[in-house]
This record gives sequence, structure tokens and C-alpha cells, in this order.
Amino acid sequence: MLRLSLSHTAPVVSATTLLAAVLVGCPAETLTGDTAQDAGAPSSVSDAADAPQGPREADGSDASSAARPTHTGLVSVQDISIANLPAAGHGLTVNVFFQAARPPAFEETPGDVTGCRAWTYDVATAPPPADEDHGAIALAGVRGGPLTCRFAPGRGYVCPTAAGSAVIALEAASGGAARVSVVGASFTAADVGRYLAVTGATGAPNNGAFAIVAAPSSTELVIGNPRATAETFTSTYTVLAGAGPVPNDVYEPFDGNTPVHVGLTPGGGHAFDAMDVALAPGAAFELDGPSRAKLVEVPVTGESLTLACEACGKADGTIVRLSTTDGDVAGLSPVAMPAPKRKSVEIQCVALGTGTVTVPAAAMALVRAANDASPITRVRTAFMRDGLAVRSNEAVRAPNRIALAVGRGVLGFTTR
Repeated sequence: MLRLSLSHTAPVVSATTLLAAVLVGCPAETLTGDTAQDAGAPSSVSDAADAPQGPREADGSDASSAARPTHTGLVSVQDISIANLPAAGHGLTVNVFFQAARPPAFEETPGDVTGCRAWTYDVATAPPPADEDHGAIALAGVRGGPLTCRFAPGRGYVCPTAAGSAVIALEAASGGAARVSVVGASFTAADVGRYLAVTGATGAPNNGAFAIVAAPSSTELVIGNPRATAETFTSTYTVLAGAGPVPNDVYEPFDGNTPVHVGLTPGGGHAFDAMDVALAPGAAFELDGPSRAKLVEVPVTGESLTLACEACGKADGTIVRLSTTDGDVAGLSPVAMPAPKRKSVEIQCVALGTGTVTVPAAAMALVRAANDASPITRVRTAFMRDGLAVRSNEAVRAPNRIALAVGRGVLGFTTR
């Protein structure tokens, strides 16, 4: 039996607990400070309601509406680790978000892709925008083979590589791991580093999404589930790629500087044109000492926040993403971000050509205001070094843009 560096009580990181940073769009396909323009991003105020009103056509329609983006998109492909949970390891985390375009509540450098932006949400009056389906995402250049990610209602975009219904035999956990036998499955070594999602077990700890750390045979896997109990049951199962960190350094998502290709086949709401963009992943990095401490102790009192890397490695730029919740975290995983009860804040910052990002006090003041209105229970902060690009619609319609970020990042969770 493979032994993991996880204790029997260590929490399991599931696919639903991780979220990479959202990057706003700009009109150039490669990000350069002198050509960038803001394309909007999620906010609590609708773009249609608050945008300046343009000239009216004779029939009363808005002549300028075709020139404004209706949606914004993100494809984030990261090798993520978790500062608070080093035993969880690192691994491929794919996030795809397509949402209605919204203006920020705070914008540090209007009209420029760099700088920080912030959005505030009120659950009762101005909730976060819903994720939408706008087609299939294809990824090539990551280890393990090409992936296709599609929108699943209620779950967002996921990247399944296999699925079925079968009799599953699960052994009790030993050393933080459990062996799973799936009748009729066709597992391969490429499944190591992915997640196995299981439903239908009688024992609650046996259901969920668990990191795959070994594939002993075509019908057997070893998963990171320290609470697993012995059981045989009929189940539906799915193998998911891009679902998060995996213990023991069993999987490296990127092969040196090999480009990662990101493609879109339009579908769903069809708000974006087809694309195929290649990006070199951001290289490995280490946070400096002060930043390692700040990443897991983010203040909510309104002062500025500076995060920086040392031995930063090559990348187009640095992204910092900060998200808050006032949801109840009692009894949850230390990396869970429950839905907010009343208030939440999102901050995103982009810096090109540097490994240092400062979130200004004016943006952090929104965090303080949210905390004053309803005490924040957890803050999730992501620091990423990425290859960056933006793809714009070319068709004669809304100038919607998709931001792309490929590289490496670390997440920190501040629990209050």
C-alpha cells in the first residue's frame, strides 16, 4: 500500500474548494501596458444599468450598445499549492468562468490592464453574477494528455476524462490513503494527479472527490481519503482532471516551457468567438518571508497589502486575487469557502514584468466595510505567476474578451 504524508485527521481537498484568480480583459491578444483597456469583470452593479447612456437610434435603441462588452471570460490553468496545507501537495487546477460583464466598485488604473480592481456583493440586493455556459474548452500541452472541459449546471466547468457506473470495492484507509477497485474501469498512469469523484456509498466519508496518487492497475486506484471505510457498493464515478493539488509530488502539470494551448469551441450562450491560444506557463517561484506570513493572515482593517516572490522565475506577470466570505466555516475544511450570508468582496490585481503586487488601501477599505457590516469568517488569497493573454471577439458584435492565465500559484486561507 502506498503511504501518503497525510495524517488520519488531515482534511481532504476536494475539487469544489479551489478557485483561481479572475483576470480582466484587454483588447490586445498579448498583455502590454500601453495597449490595455478594461473589459469589465464581475461586480454588484450591472453594466447595463450603470454604463453611460449613448446616442439613441430613431427607433429608440441604444446606438452604442454594440460597442460595449456583454460578457467577460477567464480560463485559468494553474499548478496550485496551498500555504496552509502543505501536505496537500500541488497540482493542476483548471478554472473557467464566463459571466455577465460588470464594472468594478474600485479601479486603481482606469483603462489599463495593470493595477487592482475590486467588487463588492450583497447577497440580498446585488449577488455575484452567475456562471454561464459558452462552449467547450480544450487544453493541450499539459502532462497526461489533452483535456476537454465543459459546463455542468450547478458545478461550473469541469474536465472529466472518464465516467461510468460500476461496482466499487473500497478498502479502509491506511496511512491517509485508500485502495479502490472499480469493475470494468480502464485507468492508466495518466490518471495519477487527477481526482476520483464517487457517489452512492453508504458511508458518508466514502463519497466525494479524492486525489488519485497511484494507479496500480487498469481497475485499481489509490486515493487520498484518510477517512475511508471498507465498503462494496454500486456507484457512479467520474475521473476529473484539473481539480486541485495532489499529495507527494506525484504529478507535474507542465513540461518545462512547453506551451499550453487553450481553445474554445463556442456553445451555450455563444457570447465568445472560437479561439486557440498558446502560452508558456509561468515558472516556479517562492514567496518571500513576509509574504508567506501575510498570505495566511490577511488583515481586514483596511491597510494596504503587499505580496512578493523571491527567485520569481520567468513569467509575463503576477496576479493576486483576494476573496472573502462571511459564511459559517465551523466544522468545514480549512480551505472551504462557504457561500456568503450577507457580504463578500473580490479583489484582483495584475502586475506585468514584476513579482511584487500591492493591493492599495482604497481596495482593502472595501474589505473593512464588508467586515463591519457582517464579520468576515475567511479570506482566500491567491498569488500567481503566469503566462498571460487576452482573446477578443472579431465578429461584428459585442467586443467580449477572454483572459487566459497559465502558470503556478499558491493559495492562502485566513480564518477569523
